[in-house]
Amino acid sequence: MEKPENSILKRDITKIKADAIVNAANSSLLGGGGVDGAIHRAAGPQLLEECKEIRNTKLPEGLPTGQVAITKAYNLPAKYVIHTVGPIYNKDDISLLKDCYLNSLKLAEENNCQSINFPAISTGIYGVPIDISAKTVKEVLDNFKSDIIKEIGLVLFSENDYIIYKKYFD
Repeated sequence: MEKPENSILKRDITKIKADAIVNAANSSLLGGGGVDGAIHRAAGPQLLEECKEIRNTKLPEGLPTGQVAITKAYNLPAKYVIHTVGPIYNKDDISLLKDCYLNSLKLAEENNCQSINFPAISTGIYGVPIDISAKTVKEVLDNFKSDIIKEIGLVLFSENDYIIYKKYFD
């Protein structure tokens, strides 16, 4: 088991070429704002159709916080989208944020993904402070080893988020 290479990028996650990108989804899996909306728009309507099928067959109550589901990536430059629902700050158990990252990594391994890219889960409308996000991700990645995953990217959209993440990882 080896520690994958980590990188911090200030980019648009919908433009990243990788085996998997992670979607900071809501429990409905049917699209939303922020990263979720951007991924659904860039992937095209087939993503929504596949998500509807997952809801109808496997997750009629929706995707629980901290859990994951995988779909094809359709028009995105990735193979897969791993959907996870982050916790809402000051409402949900914040430790579920770790589960989002760990469960995404496990599902990526199960699907033989060598590269995976994450947004800052729950830092948008769900209100998790970027410092808490960066600290949580660092803790998860410091302890993660894999024979399959070789590259883990942390993709930040804003300059401020990028600077804060860099502070934790440099």
